[in-house]
Amino acid sequence: MRPLISADLVLLVLVPGLIFDAAFDLEWREVRGLLPALVGLAIPGVVISALVVAVALNVGAGLPLGIAFVIGAITSATDPVAVVATLTRLRMPHQLRTLIEGESLLNDGTGLALVAIAVRAITSDLSTLEAVGLFIVGIVASAALGVPAGVLGAWLVRVSRRASVGFILSLVYVYGIYAVVTSLALSGVLVTVVAAMTMGHMLRASWGDASRTRDVDRAWAVVAFVLSAATFVAMGAAVDVGSLATSLGAIAIGIIAVIAARAAIVYVPYVIFARHVPIGWAHVLFWSGLRGAIAFAAALALPPDFPQRQLLQDISLGIVLFTLVVNGTTAPLVIRAAIPRAD
Repeated sequence: MRPLISADLVLLVLVPGLIFDAAFDLEWREVRGLLPALVGLAIPGVVISALVVAVALNVGAGLPLGIAFVIGAITSATDPVAVVATLTRLRMPHQLRTLIEGESLLNDGTGLALVAIAVRAITSDLSTLEAVGLFIVGIVASAALGVPAGVLGAWLVRVSRRASVGFILSLVYVYGIYAVVTSLALSGVLVTVVAAMTMGHMLRASWGDASRTRDVDRAWAVVAFVLSAATFVAMGAAVDVGSLATSLGAIAIGIIAVIAARAAIVYVPYVIFARHVPIGWAHVLFWSGLRGAIAFAAALALPPDFPQRQLLQDISLGIVLFTLVVNGTTAPLVIRAAIPRAD
């Protein structure tokens, strides 16, 4: 994978703004009703996906199970950058859209935490029990920290006298919080998601300055548009077709495993718990499992001396490109077929 695009550029510059803008618009009262489904997709779903991909690459491509699990962790989470960019102009039931966007936002936090633990388990003497404990503590601590961080951020925007000042304060604050939390080995993505939802809820409902909140939200939308374009340009710049071609067999196995895991994560709970929900919703949720900037950055961020690093990066990027090209371009067709009201 070409070195001209760094993981820090994606994770510390592009991702925080995109995450914040998408999560700021989520309504807490809607998220609250979907919370059990979101937590199920964001934690057990991510772990199951990583395990399925790991076993498939171990059996089908002969990769050591630990290294294969790192690939599974990297590609386990759907990506808000890719999902939101794809769904922005598609009309669908609002609750379903909230579920898709909420999942993609929350599970990236758990996905990156899982990658960090998996890499640490390979490069140190971390036991399975210790890894599980660190993963759970990191997720809980990050989610808990996001609430007071959001309250403080909302206060900063509220006390500013002008919307432009409020936007600048929120911009500095979001990137500052993300950098600090990441340096503490917590999930910067998860803290940002929870903080953004808290800020949006408090500014819209509790502190009620609707005009200023709208102005700040519009300014963030412009920032998100620029960051989204830069993200996809960065991903395109990192593609090395020659290197990918040498790993096509392993990439194909990884793609099949990702699709199979996504089907199991979506359809098994649907059959058990959600029979009153239209089956078309499950089809859309299944097909919206795009991978993107988060997986791309996580692959770039692997330590330089990590075993079989180039192969891991090739497989991960191959899976990302497949979901972006195939799922991303056909998502409108799936939505129109599954949900006639989307036309």
